[in-house]
Amino acid sequence: MKKYFLFIALVLGISVGKTQETKQEKIFCDKSQSSITYSMNHPLHSWTGESTEINSVILSDQERTLITQVAVSVKIASFDSKNANRDSHAMEVTEAILYPSLSFISSQIVQKGEQLEVTGTLKFHNIEQSISFIAEKKMESKKARITGEFSIKMTDYQVEPSSLMGMSTDDEIKISFSMLY
Repeated sequence: MKKYFLFIALVLGISVGKTQETKQEKIFCDKSQSSITYSMNHPLHSWTGESTEINSVILSDQERTLITQVAVSVKIASFDSKNANRDSHAMEVTEAILYPSLSFISSQIVQKGEQLEVTGTLKFHNIEQSISFIAEKKMESKKARITGEFSIKMTDYQVEPSSLMGMSTDDEIKISFSMLY
């Protein structure tokens, strides 16, 4: 009889554990409410370019309380700096015909409240580099708004900073994002 109760307790313990598991699902970003922006500096001026043509997905529970993975891809040609000549030159410098996308795939996300410590691989100009950054998660009407920023150096991705009037742009590009899932 004792063995029977132990068996029942063990089965109930396993089934309780299984019901506590959180089902993960893929949640795609709302492109109409998401954007990625880059910022650059030149001794004579600064500018930003923005894209809303983003493909991104997170792996999360349905309530978006725990995000475990993210993947993002954006076409270089989709960035708009409000200056067609500058956008065309950016595509030339980054060889956007050969390397059309900027992408990121996470390898680890550590969530501490609304803060996400994200590590993963950024692929730009066909070169992959490991990066880490901090993002913030805020809930908006049962959807998760993820925001953050990080910087990269163009030369780390074998892209030479462009120049105007004999002066080069800064090597560093600041990338900011605001994504709604």
